[in-house]
Amino acid sequence: MSEEFDCIVVGAGLAGLTAARYLQSAGLSTLVIESSSRPGGRVKSDQLDGFTLDHGFQVINSGYPNIEMLGLLEDLEFTPIAQGGLPFRIVGGIHKPSDLTRPFLRGVFLTEPRNVSPRVRAEIYKSFLFGKPGLVSGGASAFSELLAAPVSNIHFNETVQNIDGTHVKTDHALYSARKVVVATDPTTATHLVPSLDVIRTTSSTTWYHVADSMIEGAGRLAVPASGPLIHSIAISDVNTSYAPKGSQLFSSTTLKNISESEVRKELSNIWRCKTSDWQFIAKYEINQSLPIHPAGKPLYSPLEIRADLFVVGDHRGYPSQQGAMETGKRAAKKIIERALQAR
Repeated sequence: MSEEFDCIVVGAGLAGLTAARYLQSAGLSTLVIESSSRPGGRVKSDQLDGFTLDHGFQVINSGYPNIEMLGLLEDLEFTPIAQGGLPFRIVGGIHKPSDLTRPFLRGVFLTEPRNVSPRVRAEIYKSFLFGKPGLVSGGASAFSELLAAPVSNIHFNETVQNIDGTHVKTDHALYSARKVVVATDPTTATHLVPSLDVIRTTSSTTWYHVADSMIEGAGRLAVPASGPLIHSIAISDVNTSYAPKGSQLFSSTTLKNISESEVRKELSNIWRCKTSDWQFIAKYEINQSLPIHPAGKPLYSPLEIRADLFVVGDHRGYPSQQGAMETGKRAAKKIIERALQAR
């Protein structure tokens, strides 16, 4: 006999948690099934020897409408990565306007900007114009945990194996629901819903080092005009909770698969200092960092696959926290509307 719910949400990333919050607040019995041990999907961090290590360069934009609407930053210590002026500096010189925008957007989309829809680029420009990207004390996981806090029924460490109509089979149990919301990464979503198109994604690696001596001005994001390293910053200069007192923690991201010694060489060029004695803390290889949103693709893909099945996530919207959360909200609102009509 399967357990029955009004809604089952597969995945506890930003899209799934947003959907679950709306569904639950509308009085619909909702189960969230998450294969990992914690919420947030890609938006997570580790604590290691007093250091906070985000999986990727995870900045939170205070101007994203869904973050504002849910009041998520009111209970977190939020620090913008820049106080006025440009939030970054270009390493390598600026000779024409594209020398300013291209390197920065390459770091935002984790691919060449020409691979990304102009409409998506416009949305990202707006988000930086009307909001401030920044960090929260405790790292990205603190944000995800706060988003998950009101959700009362999350099964962690449980993997969905198959969705057959309104039946959801996992490695633990069999469930059924009137509506199923798939809120996973695009590869898993295609496995569970084979009718979906395959989505191309980027990959990246984020490296963490501690400088052997303090570098002034390193709290401003450094963006190389070229090369395998797309940005670097002394992340503990922005938010001191990221490192023990007296330590300067650098977060640096690469797109290409390069060695740690090559990363040190790039960091030496960027920060104009010797880095051979910097302490290597950790690296995070993220195989599905962001979906690639090509020109011609609508800002939001259809979320309703059939009357009882929805698919959400930034791969159904546009690559950002806002895009992910918006798909979760839209799917939940549609489900709630249908439920009210049926009463």
